[in-house]
Amino acid sequence: MAERPKEGLPTLKALVAFEAAVRLGSLSAAARALSTTQPAISQRIRGLEEAVGQVLFERGGSGLRPTREGLRFHDEIAPALKTIEGSIRALRGRAESTRPRVLIAADFGFAHLWLLPRLARLEAATPDVELEVVSVDRRAESAARAADIRIHFDAHHDGAERFYPERVFPVCSPAFADRHGLSVASPVDAWCTLPLLHMDERNPRWMDWRRWSLSAGVSYSEPDRLFTYNNYPLLIGAVEAGDGIALGWSPLVGDRLREGRLVALGPAVTRASHGYAVERRHADSTLLRRIVDWMDAELALPAVAPEEAPRP
Repeated sequence: MAERPKEGLPTLKALVAFEAAVRLGSLSAAARALSTTQPAISQRIRGLEEAVGQVLFERGGSGLRPTREGLRFHDEIAPALKTIEGSIRALRGRAESTRPRVLIAADFGFAHLWLLPRLARLEAATPDVELEVVSVDRRAESAARAADIRIHFDAHHDGAERFYPERVFPVCSPAFADRHGLSVASPVDAWCTLPLLHMDERNPRWMDWRRWSLSAGVSYSEPDRLFTYNNYPLLIGAVEAGDGIALGWSPLVGDRLREGRLVALGPAVTRASHGYAVERRHADSTLLRRIVDWMDAELALPAVAPEEAPRP
């Protein structure tokens, strides 16, 4: 009969020994792989069985065979142990690296739609630097506070080294535009009753359909079909799939417009009070300035966007 499980987690050594024994098929092979002895592996596995209250191996003359629960447990913990191993290997590699490490934190949409597609080019332009990118939603998050370079959407403030005002306009897929006879010259009345997609975001920092309509000087009424998404890359993916029309922020949709994956409708609205701010943790760092200058040159690429809306 299995013993009553002990409280708390078993040791990592016990879990590693168990995983190796199942994967390699014997205690001796596991001992060789882990640079220890067979009795040590056996002792760790028995300790694990006591900790979980289950017999994990059938012990007999035919060799080591995991029980049904043992196989199930192995399948559940093996991916996690592999992830831990990979993380430790990566951490050791970073510790041994002689290149300076630069952590860049950016809003989720900016990181996934603008920065990550350019990361290979940025790495090629800065081969002497080890880059790491994290996506954050708030400046107060620990990753944002620890970042060497922060890119976030917010109201304009004096602490930003670079600031790119918000420029927003409706976008749809080419197939959606063809299906409904739309182009950049189409009046708002031609598409305002079609499916509108938007972020499920109750944050006054971001422009929504109501604020965009007010800034563009066009009438707005809540449509019957207004579909919400909880992150911007997912929203843009739905637009590309032809599900409807969404508001596009020029830095985030510029590549897709140039590649013909999206079509811009009009008009565009610029809100100088809000936009993407770039900040450096160390203002006197020439290395960080070089990276910020590279991003500035990329952001300066001409965008395929409609004409600006006249002020209402």
